[in-house]
Amino acid sequence: MNRLAWLVTALLLSACGGGGGGSVGTGPGPSAAPTNPATSPPAATTPVQINFGDDPSDRLLAVGVSVSSVALTQSNGGSVVVMSGPRPMEMLRLMGTVAPLAIANVPQGSYSGASMTFASATVMHVDPVSGLPIQQQVTGPMTANVHFSAPLVIGTTPMVVNLDMNMRASIGIDAGGNVSMNPALTAHHGAVVAGGFDHEDGGLHGMTGTVSGTSGSGFTLTMMQGLPGVALATHTGTHYEGVGGTHMMGQGQVFLVDASLQPDGSWLASHVQARMAAGGAMSGGIVTGITGSPPTQLTIVMHDGAGAGMMGTNLAGTTTVNVSDTTSFSIDASGIDLAGLPFTPHFDRASLTKGQRIEALSSGQMRQGGGMHGMMGGGTLTSTSIRLEAQGVQGVVSGYTINSAQATFTLTVPADSAFAKLTGATSMMVYQRAGTQLRGASSIANGTSVQVRGLLFLDAGAFRFVAGRIRTV
Repeated sequence: MNRLAWLVTALLLSACGGGGGGSVGTGPGPSAAPTNPATSPPAATTPVQINFGDDPSDRLLAVGVSVSSVALTQSNGGSVVVMSGPRPMEMLRLMGTVAPLAIANVPQGSYSGASMTFASATVMHVDPVSGLPIQQQVTGPMTANVHFSAPLVIGTTPMVVNLDMNMRASIGIDAGGNVSMNPALTAHHGAVVAGGFDHEDGGLHGMTGTVSGTSGSGFTLTMMQGLPGVALATHTGTHYEGVGGTHMMGQGQVFLVDASLQPDGSWLASHVQARMAAGGAMSGGIVTGITGSPPTQLTIVMHDGAGAGMMGTNLAGTTTVNVSDTTSFSIDASGIDLAGLPFTPHFDRASLTKGQRIEALSSGQMRQGGGMHGMMGGGTLTSTSIRLEAQGVQGVVSGYTINSAQATFTLTVPADSAFAKLTGATSMMVYQRAGTQLRGASSIANGTSVQVRGLLFLDAGAFRFVAGRIRTV
């Protein structure tokens, strides 16, 4: 089956209950529907990827939102719905980046802004006195509107729209610890970068989900949040890890995928990595509690999940992770250069620490219930393996020192931030490598507020952060 035939087949299936786009229409690819359809023939359409991310608030550990709808505002005053929910998303895992929320075929023309409606939110923050996580629910609906600084002009080239929620402006926590939410968005947009894998450029990078179907050289990956399902084609250059090809894939298996958006709106997978067999599960998030020495049990505030027993309501809840002598440990260094550092990057049962973001994988399913201190979204996972994952941290730069194409600096975080409360530390050494991406600035200066995204290590009692990207705030 060629790629076009595979795409049409997958989209017909998604129209019956599981595709990743907006409302169902005619023609190949996911589609969007104007809210005020005209009597004239439908306009030509072009694929647009809608991404969602956050600008963080220091005290927050997790924010799980239920997105009800997303619409683009036409310059003539109309609007086009590009996604209708509900669709869960956890925001804090996206610090310094974005994740795909929807892809839709949008009528060509000019657009001046966007609107997003939320049904509810689950907010996990750190109590400034006790340092313990607190969970609160916020009910909706809540709507945010954003005006583009320059019109989004959709022609024949696929486009990408990146929507960021300013969490500091969106989430309010009063003196009594009561939480309110008034979502505030910023946006930027551009053409999809051909062959790009970064989400901001119109790609999929490090997306974890379960296989929900295969057909020839293609498969469908279903995620717990964001895009609910996406049809992926493979080719002779696709790199497989832990699996020999799509013929060895089965429903319910957990995979990690990198892919790029093609001009016709299809997805082409470049890297496919097997993570867990059918019946297994993954839970990812920030470590907030450690029991035992060496650890026998961890508590993580959940940012992501996949596989058996996982539900969207687990987001911004807690997962209890059981650890044993047979649990293996590894580092996900995708896109991050760990070679030639002045310290040895190390992650194992003994060096694991609060404040790190991990993924815990299990050969068994997530067992629901038992949330910490009665919190919603609790569950338990017995880990087969634990992997250190990239995370974001925000702070102020000092002691910036350049050494050839690399640099180091001290990042100081607020004293009431979640990181400081969990670890007792207010600073870390950051390593900017030759391949570290800079977003929003061509250079870094002392006194600059930045978000760094990369891997956090505890080395001889000191926190060290190897940056894959740095974004000025």
